[in-house]
Amino acid sequence: MADYDYDVGPEGEEDFYPDFYPDNYALSDDDKLSPWNEQEGLPPMSLYQLYYSCIYPTISDGLNHIFKAVAWCVVYRITTQTVKIPQQFSHIVSIVCGSMVMYHFFGHHLFYMLAQGVIAYLSLVASSSGSKKVNGWMCMLICISFLLICELFIVDAVHWHMIRAAQMLVAMRAISIGFQLDENVLPNLPKPLPYFGYLYNVGTVSFGPWIPYKDYLNIETHNHCLGRCVVNILKTFVLSLLFLTVSACFTLWLIPSGSSKWFLAYRDAMSFRTSHYFVSYLSELTSLAAGIDTSQTGRWSVTVTRPWHVELPRSLVEVVIHWNVPMHTWLKTYVFRVARPYGTFFAILGTYGLSALLHGLNFQLAAVLLSLGFYTYTEHAIRQKLASVFSACIQARKCGSNCGHQWKESHWAVRICNFCFSLLAMFHLAYLGLMFDSSKLQEEGYSWLHAIKKWKWLNFSSHWIIVSTFAFNYLI
Repeated sequence: MADYDYDVGPEGEEDFYPDFYPDNYALSDDDKLSPWNEQEGLPPMSLYQLYYSCIYPTISDGLNHIFKAVAWCVVYRITTQTVKIPQQFSHIVSIVCGSMVMYHFFGHHLFYMLAQGVIAYLSLVASSSGSKKVNGWMCMLICISFLLICELFIVDAVHWHMIRAAQMLVAMRAISIGFQLDENVLPNLPKPLPYFGYLYNVGTVSFGPWIPYKDYLNIETHNHCLGRCVVNILKTFVLSLLFLTVSACFTLWLIPSGSSKWFLAYRDAMSFRTSHYFVSYLSELTSLAAGIDTSQTGRWSVTVTRPWHVELPRSLVEVVIHWNVPMHTWLKTYVFRVARPYGTFFAILGTYGLSALLHGLNFQLAAVLLSLGFYTYTEHAIRQKLASVFSACIQARKCGSNCGHQWKESHWAVRICNFCFSLLAMFHLAYLGLMFDSSKLQEEGYSWLHAIKKWKWLNFSSHWIIVSTFAFNYLI
């Protein structure tokens, strides 16, 4: 079998990272429309009825939360970016506004987020005083230990499920500072005010995304092109509400419960994915409203997800890249590249294992992440080998313009082949995404029996296909 090369694609990016993570803000059954098409004798609901019974109340409830989050982002932006104020005061405003948003969404449970930030900072202080560069690994160990202790012994399952995504984001920010200290990207450990201002910045504290520390420090130095910023804010606002209504209303309306099991699997997976897109665009909205620009070009944009690459994927490799772009970057930079000197296998196992731990002790999630790791490995290996054998542009990532293949992307046979691989990726997505339905169990996390039951319902067909593909890869 060909070597498993992580430097794939024209940009040479490592593209096998477990950012296919479940959305902790996914909608529950109480938030979704009632399954009227399950009731015998009742005709399908009209679009007019759907609007008043689901779309309107869903958008109204969503706007209530969105406006409160955006309002504090605007307060932060006006206070820190329209007038000249001391930088230390800017960090204080960031912490205060972020705490208000945390309190709105999480209530008194924001204490756990604050405690994690303090404990992580103390670990960085202790590790940075030594001669060895172990800040990143030490902070990672402390943060994961804190998350596991809270999940197992302190916080009840329902409330932990509610806050764990935000807790994970706090851990990711603190860990990234540790590794930046090890790599001399940061010459010294940040002072407490900028450190906590970064961890609890109002634009990223509840929904993300993860941003580098330098992007937080550069918030006030960007060119304030308000026109472009307002346009992007409106775009992300509309898209977030669109995906909210698709997840909560349209998926159940378009695919009734009496459909075949594969249509139902696609429906549940689609509902989960669109719920993730809603939160992703909401995180873009709050980031832009707070004055964050990660485009590096002054175009006032923050990219968290690219739904078109997930819904119509060239491969599963592209899915894990575009599902959550900032988390993909974080895992690539601070986990895989750091662990790669110890061996590729260890780096793969460590990256997927760490992602699962950051998301909590969840068999369902671990099963999906490990499956996805095996899927992407197999997909990459077989397509790389077929591309070499047939000298065709059929790799998991799109070839560059100067690739050495004889048959390019525009050739009809190559198009057909890549289209078939895309259909296969969509099939696997429906199978894996079925795990994350919106049953009552979602409020406290799913058990291993739930996961096995879901896949057994589909006869473990996707796993059988990928195992057969893996075996075929060894035979050719």
